Amino acid sequence: MDREDDINRKNLLDQDLTRLAGLCANIAHNPSADYKQSDMARALRVEWVRLGLDRSLNSDKTEAEKSLKKRMEEFLAEIPSRILSRA
Repeated sequence: MDREDDINRKNLLDQDLTRLAGLCANIAHNPSADYKQSDMARALRVEWVRLGLDRSLNSDKTEAEKSLKKRMEEFLAEIPSRILSRA
């Protein structure tokens, strides 16, 4: 991992859930991403949309959001900076 990758990973921790979902959406449509990256990015983005639409989670929504944010951060941290910078 080079210095630029380290900076990008630290920046992910500063992003809110909406921004992370946007990055996932961009990666899902990025031709430089392989199919596994695209599929995972798409799945995380869909989960974010469903979380926003699910009214039954009232009290558990914060925990679900924290869990999703952590998984998005972990996923995006593994994306090469050449792909992430285009997202």
